Amino acid sequence: MSPRLKLYISLAITSLIILVSFSIIFFGVYQVYFAPASLFSHDFDHDGKVEEYFEERIVNVVVLGLHNRVEGDMSGEVYFGDVYHVDTILVASVNFDQNSLTLLAIPRDSYVRIAHSGVTDRIRQSYSYGYEQDGEKKHEGGIRYTIDTVSNLLEDIELHYYIAMDIEGLKQVIDSLGGVYYTVEEPMIGFTPQESLDAGPQMLDGQGYLTYLTYREPDSRDDINRMQRQKALLMATFKYFQEMGIFNYVIPTYSAYRDHVDTDLSFNQVAALTLFAAERLEADAIQDYSLQGEYFTLDQGETYYLSINEHNKTELLEKVTGGRGR
Repeated sequence: MSPRLKLYISLAITSLIILVSFSIIFFGVYQVYFAPASLFSHDFDHDGKVEEYFEERIVNVVVLGLHNRVEGDMSGEVYFGDVYHVDTILVASVNFDQNSLTLLAIPRDSYVRIAHSGVTDRIRQSYSYGYEQDGEKKHEGGIRYTIDTVSNLLEDIELHYYIAMDIEGLKQVIDSLGGVYYTVEEPMIGFTPQESLDAGPQMLDGQGYLTYLTYREPDSRDDINRMQRQKALLMATFKYFQEMGIFNYVIPTYSAYRDHVDTDLSFNQVAALTLFAAERLEADAIQDYSLQGEYFTLDQGETYYLSINEHNKTELLEKVTGGRGR
């Protein structure tokens, strides 16, 4: 083989490699920007009671806020433990055809059957059951128990992905993005001055954001109101990020703080959802719902549990999944 022919072959192979590489990169960028739904193809694994209402291009993502702060001894000191409580539970249904988002909030005090355990308890404890019973993979067990418990509560609907973040990670992310402007409805008195908020319009830094999200009234039955406050802040955050163009910085920030995020979404899928929120999703295309119920106690008022209203749940599931309730 002549040297000239070898050179031509080398150039052809190199050109082919470059062409294939650019094609892969271009296709990835095209999917993220113009065809996000193609990144979320999925098959339904089972037929739940409301499965018939799903459309193929609706993707359900469980959003979990994990909180490991527990009260210490009688002095009132606070420390961070190893086992998380599930502080926030949202099921986000993204509809790529209609450019819409539906949020279903689940109160953390909901009295439910904990998946894989045979125990009935508050859903906020579901992580700890998995953490304690799943051998060496404690965190994975906690997440699995939580997601399966949510799915069981919602009549076995298909939950395609999850994203969980601990509060320290959320605090750092909000600080990195410059805070969120929000009007606090009433004063919130925390454990320390740093964990307290005055009423009125203000720029919430990471600590202020967490204070608002996690604040709970002295009444142990405040979980419903607390959940409404959380959703109000999340909606305000979406609008503020969109108006100020902050969504442009979410992906770099996510890359920097991925140690605080646990998800089975790929990086491209996270990018696609972020761009979807920034460019295609309007505030009036977001609908939010919350499970409702009545409080009761099993231990003479020491702990309150929320008994979910089954009729209300059925109606909300039809709305969330695009059924007759829409």
